[in-house]
Amino acid sequence: MKKLIALILALTMIMCIAGCSTSEEETTAASTETNVEADTSAAETTAPAEEVNEVWNIYGIYKSDGAYFVNESWALEEALIEIAEPAGIEVAWKYLSCDMDPERCMTLVENAIADKADAIVICVPDQTMSISIVERCDEAGVPVIAVDDGLIDETGAKIAPWFGIDAYNIGYAAGEWLANYAKDNNLLEDESVGLMYSTMSTVSSCVPRTEGAEDAWADVLGEGVMADRTFYADFETTLESAYNAASAVITGNPQIKTWLVMTPSENGALGCGSAIEEAGLVETSCVVALGADEVANQWDQGNYEVIREAAYFSGMVVGRECGKALGEYLLNGTELPNEYATPAVMIDRSNYQDVVIRIPE
Repeated sequence: MKKLIALILALTMIMCIAGCSTSEEETTAASTETNVEADTSAAETTAPAEEVNEVWNIYGIYKSDGAYFVNESWALEEALIEIAEPAGIEVAWKYLSCDMDPERCMTLVENAIADKADAIVICVPDQTMSISIVERCDEAGVPVIAVDDGLIDETGAKIAPWFGIDAYNIGYAAGEWLANYAKDNNLLEDESVGLMYSTMSTVSSCVPRTEGAEDAWADVLGEGVMADRTFYADFETTLESAYNAASAVITGNPQIKTWLVMTPSENGALGCGSAIEEAGLVETSCVVALGADEVANQWDQGNYEVIREAAYFSGMVVGRECGKALGEYLLNGTELPNEYATPAVMIDRSNYQDVVIRIPE
């Protein structure tokens, strides 16, 4: 009997242990199922991460921050945005000036490459840098586009897409106007009248401007007219350099009381204009500018009376065309044109307000 009781007790304990174990397993399983369902529910109710738009990271590296380049940069960025926004793409346009410093220019190019730029738009301070810049950009796989001053090889041939002005014909239009001005005002035979070509012989985009002006003078007036009273003032891009070159010519020729001046750029016109003002020869002299974004600003303020005419071409037109082409290239792979050249229109104080393009306020 004792053995039977002991056996019953043993069986009872085994059944209790088994029952407890099953209960704990079922409870754990139920708990696990609940947690899985909770996690799944949480995953389903969590909002997806906000979609990030693609960004075009584009650098504009310019040789200076003159009005022409600022206007060009603004129009270029606007043209890029017009193409990018409908496609849900943001434009990160970075306008930078190297202040005519070639070393700084190269540093900015390296910074753009390090920042994984999608493209570089550049106007170099020294065209002898062209090959180095193109090779570096090619090595990094970054497209590079030249504006205003081309990226060229040793022969002067362009080695990258270029957007700028129709240099020769713009120079020709300016030279034609000045030749007619001299003829109409009976200045050709006067020995106190001198013709000055302000030139930038080291800038390939500026050389054709002077060549056009020289050809127009000869075509209108004949070969050799005033050849014995023709002077050249070569400078290196900046207003100060233009002023110094013109001042040297004016000071070295005190017999000339009336200066007729052809220039290759706005800085040339402003520098020569300042030199003529300092010499006290404003009333009789005449300077023709090329460009005129900054000249227009000066005319607004009543300055530079001696700048009587300008062959106006807008950096905003160049910037817009460059931005459109670059945007289509980045969006659709459309091939960039080898070059684009904008023409000019002659302006003076009577019509410049109607012609000059301004950045909207």
